[in-house]
Amino acid sequence: MDFSIAADRRNTNSIKWNREAIENISANPDAEPFWVADMDFFPEPHIQEAARTLAGLGIYGYPSSPKDTSAVSAWLRMKHGWIVPDERIIFCQGLLHGLALAMNLFTEKGAKILVPSPMYRPFRQIPERNGRLLIEHDLGYSGGRFFLDRERFTRDAAEADMIVFCSPQNPSGIVFPREELEFVLQTAKERDIPLISDEIHSDLVHPGAKHIPMGLANERIEAKCITLFAPSKTFNIAGEHCAFAVLSDPGMEKAFRDAEAALWLNETAITAGELAYAAYTKGFEYNRDLCRYLGENVKAIREYLAAACPELRMSECGASFVGFIDCSAFYDRIEKEVLSDPGKYSGGEGGGVLSRFFGVNASVAMNDGTWFGPSWKKFVRFNYGTSRDRILNALERMVKALRAL
Repeated sequence: MDFSIAADRRNTNSIKWNREAIENISANPDAEPFWVADMDFFPEPHIQEAARTLAGLGIYGYPSSPKDTSAVSAWLRMKHGWIVPDERIIFCQGLLHGLALAMNLFTEKGAKILVPSPMYRPFRQIPERNGRLLIEHDLGYSGGRFFLDRERFTRDAAEADMIVFCSPQNPSGIVFPREELEFVLQTAKERDIPLISDEIHSDLVHPGAKHIPMGLANERIEAKCITLFAPSKTFNIAGEHCAFAVLSDPGMEKAFRDAEAALWLNETAITAGELAYAAYTKGFEYNRDLCRYLGENVKAIREYLAAACPELRMSECGASFVGFIDCSAFYDRIEKEVLSDPGKYSGGEGGGVLSRFFGVNASVAMNDGTWFGPSWKKFVRFNYGTSRDRILNALERMVKALRAL
């Protein structure tokens, strides 16, 4: 794959490229999208071939899915060194479905759910919509680096009935070392509460970093651990709603399987199954090259900002294709500019001060930091899962807009 070539995704029913959605967050329907967490690269060639073959057959009946879990098991062993028997892997119709189902199964209404922040917004919405209470635990942040504050985590976990973790973390891009994962697991075990680990970004760790699945780290500790992962971010097939779960506790595993079966949610769609199978069996080289390209994109972003605008800082990140950009040095001036001219920035009510400023003045659409929690208004999340030329052109426009303040 030549990752320097970004796909033209206009007129493809992509929410990321939808003009109304872009206007809602950036006040500019023509802003170039760097927001929704999918990439502008074509999927791995074998995935494309699997889709073409399925379409050519013209048969879309009920699929046979046992091969899916064997492919997932082989991928976990090859990519992460985690040996999981085929029969332990549970299909889910999307990672958020698996998370919501587990939360409803293993906590009661009114339960307190600890989620590190900045957090992916559905992690806030799922507890609220299901009658749970959110413990918003802010990660530590200093010198451009997010980190787990153990003392504060211990204090907040003392009130929790469940922990929802994101590893690697979205939007910060943290790749947690084993000792921190074990600390979180040990905390959950001491409290005797379930821990859900969303690992949808786990296959996109950049060169030099190492992801350890929570379920693997838990083999010695034996907490009540649920590890969720998916091919969707890894291979840019997010619309297929295909994910997998591994539960460490046999009783919880049976309850989860029974609940899926009761809701008739335990069977994959034929397209999702075929594409996931092609991805996990034939996508290793593509994934390796993609991780390298994404790591190089981060390096290019850092180098450009250091030279052109050192006050604008990309937080340290070791995984994924999204990261936080710290705009603290400019925030007060940006806020004054945006609030003083409501007409200029109208139409971006779904965004925040920063997303509207950059949307209107730089034609760059990004998720405002407030989308991830109230503490993060001085950040934007930037999607660098696209060609380097597009990234550098967008950064140039952003810096130009800041210099014009």
